[in-house]
Amino acid sequence: MAHKNNPDFLSASTIKGDKVVNTAGEDLGKIEELMVDVDDGRIAYAVLSFGGFLGMGDKLFAIPWQAFRLKLHDHAFLLDVPKETLENAEGFDKDNWPVTSREWLSRNYTYYGYQPYWQTEVAGQTVIRGETEAKRVSRASRENPDFLSADTMKGDKVVNTSGDDVGKIDELMIDLENGKVAYAVLSHGGILGIGSKLFAIPWQALTLRVHDHAFVLNIPKETFDKAEGFDKGNWPLTREELSRTYTYYGYEPYWQALPAAAAGVSTGIMGETEAERMARLEREKSGMVGTEEERKARMERERLEGLRETQEEKVSHLEEQRIQRERQTETERERLARLEREQMELEKQAEIERGKLVGLEKELQEAIRLEETEKVSRLEKEVNVVKMQEEARRERLAQLESERERVGRQEDVEKEKLSRLERERMEAEKREESEKEKLAGLGRERMEAERKVETEQERLARLERERMEAERKVETEQERLSRLERERMEAEKWQETESARMARMGGMASRENPDFLSATTIKGDKVVNTSGEDLGKIEELMIDLRDGRIAYAVLSFGGFLGMGDKLFAIPWQSLRLKLHDHAFVLDIPKETLEKAEGFDKDNWPVTSHEWLSRTYTYYGYEPYWQREVTERTGLPGEIGSERVSGREGLASRESPDFLSAGTMKGDKVINTAGEDLGKIEELMIDLHDGRVAYAVLSFGGFLGMSDKLFAIPWQSLSLRVHEHAFVLNIPKDVLENAEGFDKGNWPLTREELSRTYTYYGYQPYWQIVVVEQAEISTGVQAETEPERMARTEREKHEQLKTAEEKMAQQDKERIERMERTETDKEKRERLERERMVAERREHKYQ
Repeated sequence: MAHKNNPDFLSASTIKGDKVVNTAGEDLGKIEELMVDVDDGRIAYAVLSFGGFLGMGDKLFAIPWQAFRLKLHDHAFLLDVPKETLENAEGFDKDNWPVTSREWLSRNYTYYGYQPYWQTEVAGQTVIRGETEAKRVSRASRENPDFLSADTMKGDKVVNTSGDDVGKIDELMIDLENGKVAYAVLSHGGILGIGSKLFAIPWQALTLRVHDHAFVLNIPKETFDKAEGFDKGNWPLTREELSRTYTYYGYEPYWQALPAAAAGVSTGIMGETEAERMARLEREKSGMVGTEEERKARMERERLEGLRETQEEKVSHLEEQRIQRERQTETERERLARLEREQMELEKQAEIERGKLVGLEKELQEAIRLEETEKVSRLEKEVNVVKMQEEARRERLAQLESERERVGRQEDVEKEKLSRLERERMEAEKREESEKEKLAGLGRERMEAERKVETEQERLARLERERMEAERKVETEQERLSRLERERMEAEKWQETESARMARMGGMASRENPDFLSATTIKGDKVVNTSGEDLGKIEELMIDLRDGRIAYAVLSFGGFLGMGDKLFAIPWQSLRLKLHDHAFVLDIPKETLEKAEGFDKDNWPVTSHEWLSRTYTYYGYEPYWQREVTERTGLPGEIGSERVSGREGLASRESPDFLSAGTMKGDKVINTAGEDLGKIEELMIDLHDGRVAYAVLSFGGFLGMSDKLFAIPWQSLSLRVHEHAFVLNIPKDVLENAEGFDKGNWPLTREELSRTYTYYGYQPYWQIVVVEQAEISTGVQAETEPERMARTEREKHEQLKTAEEKMAQQDKERIERMERTETDKEKRERLERERMVAERREHKYQ
């Protein structure tokens, strides 16, 4: 049932601009115009704009009204025509509309699968009574066209049969069910368009005068004057309301005049049922499905169509505002011209009245002169009436003048609004052009990215083939002999005396190579194998805290572009420096490295001598702690496993066996009294045997400025792991009087370092090895290895005990001072911190 939210009728202005979708929900365009059959008041066809981009290049199509179905709440019409049929249809341009005739329209109806409405009408229903089709066509060609657009009719004036102006057509209301003009809305009455009332006029009551741009109203003036109009907010929207209006004017409602048979006629091909028409449309739709490439192209068009629709709606909205402002401006101009004509008419009448007044004054003077009392009184009354009329006209002229000024101001405001809308439209067009350029640029970038991806894939495939080819290569006999020769030379190098090795290494250092390099310099250097292939880079150096050796170097190997690298523990003996290339040569086959057990960057193994021994053995090297035992042949009382076990037992009680060089850098250094001495700036590595030659201590200065650097023997440092600090077993005054060095002049040879060791009271580690080897070779041995180790452990234990007793005493005094001054809250916080430290220490040493 029809009501305000579901009306029978909609205005032509409301329908214009509504979007049109097909049964699949695809956007087809919008309704640009409604063309009305002037003879019987039916919508001959709707003009659909379809295609183009952002509203530009759209093509127009004449669509039968029967093909549309309203979706009221969506402000859209559903078009029951396949999209392919619409794309292949014969359209026309906005500036070149076809000469419309029923013959042309009949072909159009047939193309879309619908029967022309005039063929389904009962004979004589939509023509003049008793008039043949030939006469009707002849009459139409002589007087009026068959079709006019709804927009053309709006604003046309309406006159009665006597030629008197009745008003103008404000709107055409369309019957949504059968596409007829239900009624024309006539505005009538009021002054200057203000206070006018609206009337619903049957289409049959109007006759077009095309050359006058006017309609003749075939309703008696008395009947029209007594008619019941309606306000702008209360339009008739149902057939029940409209039926009373038709009856009042003496016309039969058009929906009652149609025979029952005509109401049931299908809008398809003559004689075709609805099911058959739907099946035919489905077959046409399925037959026009394109290939996969066409589907992709269609999807791309739909995406661009969505972008175009968004911009088109913005531009259309601005264009509609501009057109509306232009119409309002034109209306105001017409009203202003009408006011000026009325003003001129009133001025002419005032001039006539003034002439009459002058004549009457002359007659009055003549009457006074003749003493005609009655005539004088009558003339005085007439003069007073004329004066009153003149005063009223003057007031009316002043009112019209003020109205004209107000209209002029409104016109200026409208002109400003119109210019602003024009600027917004131009800006929208510029944005539209930039969007087009951006879309084209994105398309080019996408194609370039696809080409790059394809090139990268080809390069990766080529690299993979090269890798597989390298894996297929086997080691030649010459390479194997070369490797065995290097191993023999390495064994002989470790067996030579210290004096010969010092002379040789001193000669090398004096030529080009230093004896030492910093841990930071080594970290990041690339690693290559004997064939020159890149194996990765050194990520970290792990230091054995007991004897200051490099336990192993951490090599990153594998992955692509640094992603997915795996880490490997590499014995220091397997690396040989190529100084000028900033690289190390790894004497391990690539296949062995690839099959080795590595670890992730975020999951380093818990390092122990047992784990490290397996790693050394896998790569074919003897662990350095076992090699030292082997070199010291004939040492009774202790074997390598017992020695390692004893060291690991000590490590489990106090500190870990190994720490990375990067972890130690920046750790603070304190003396046995707990005084802050500075921090560790760098660790210098002996390239010959992989020891920490010395730690670089920054000491002195203020806020880090003018710090002096000192080379500290590793033996003089002991780690306090929980405090991230090292204890330096050298008196502070000895350190202050020591000879330091600048940042640009580091000790790089053993000869320079020997003086530093002697100053601090330590024997250089390379001389200790020489003495031990000399004792072994001569058989002279002042004390056995177990006795020396026991003595060393006792001395170290005594030093640690003394340092720990001092630290314990200092901690005790500090706690007593804090307990005397601290509050309850501070005491609780301190106890909680001590408890957490104790738990971490217990967990660390378990």
